[in-house]
Amino acid sequence: MAVELEDLYAQIKPQYDIKLHTNGCFRRMIDWIHMVEEVSFVSLLHGDELVFNSGLHYTSEEWLVQFIKELDNVHAGGLIIALEEGHMFAKETVDYCNSIRFPLFSATMTSPFIDIMRMFSAILLRNEQRDTNLIAALKNAVFYPENTELYASHLERNGFFRNMSYLVVMLSCHAYDTENGNEKLEELHKSLNHEIKSGIVYEEKGLLVILLAGYEQKRVKEKMQALCRKDRNIYIGIGSQEEDMQHIYKSYQNAYTAYQLTKTAINRNFLVYEELGVYKLLADVKEKEIYPAFVQETLGALISYDRENKTEYTEVLRAFFENECSILNTSRALYCHKNTLAYKINKVKDLLGYDILSNENRTRIMLAFYIMKMQEN
Repeated sequence: MAVELEDLYAQIKPQYDIKLHTNGCFRRMIDWIHMVEEVSFVSLLHGDELVFNSGLHYTSEEWLVQFIKELDNVHAGGLIIALEEGHMFAKETVDYCNSIRFPLFSATMTSPFIDIMRMFSAILLRNEQRDTNLIAALKNAVFYPENTELYASHLERNGFFRNMSYLVVMLSCHAYDTENGNEKLEELHKSLNHEIKSGIVYEEKGLLVILLAGYEQKRVKEKMQALCRKDRNIYIGIGSQEEDMQHIYKSYQNAYTAYQLTKTAINRNFLVYEELGVYKLLADVKEKEIYPAFVQETLGALISYDRENKTEYTEVLRAFFENECSILNTSRALYCHKNTLAYKINKVKDLLGYDILSNENRTRIMLAFYIMKMQEN
């Protein structure tokens, strides 16, 4: 729904006597508009509002600076205040606004605030309707890709063309969930909406879904990876890059696969589908019920023995394979004497009843461990 303040200002500048006094609009995004007269009412704002003020309480620069400070504290998007003829903002006030990157505008006492606010309201509502329609079109592209009439024309009218490249990203930060919502997710939502010029961002059940059109995957990967490095509580999965609109659904499915694996099998908060290796194959298997049977067939005897005897031979075997089937490296990893480890590996072989080092059996054992890791959580 948010619109850049600079775009709103461009709409009224030719028609109304509204003047920007700061160095710019500082890329502020505006969600809504409000008339606020007194400092005591500022706390009722939600953030990203453009505030109008009649100037009747503007009796000193101290009052104005305090008013601006309070507006900035609640993340208001800017201030338009009416000035009496011949009155000017003090240079110190404008300098302060520039220092905190807070847009400050003046109007005249005869400026028709009602007309300007009505115009802004219409723009914001149109933008909200556009966003709603785009999100609906994206969902149709994901869930009904074969029915292009449900999404193609609407996406194209808004600059998303059939043969553009498309990439879906999924993001969450559930560590910041509270009874009142997730402020961190809202902040990321607004920030990404602002930064992404050709894309769609929406939130669903605590998960941000981001469609990017015409972006290089490398650039997206670098940006998202930086987010995850900065905050380990942010989890991101990046889908495959698709070269036409009808395959957006593939990128969506693959982004979800990568995102899900950050929460289960792979202990990282940032994953790219194309870099998942064997997990990509396992995650794409449609008949997931074959997994338990495969694990049982491959490692079932060992798992049962551990459960009944409270031993850890399954974990010994896992460590052995994670260390390239090297007795020496595994003994170091487990802080175990190599002779003791050799005895345990022989015990594993006896329990499983097959040669664990043949090529076929090594592959089966590694796949079984991958599957177990995927299903642990």
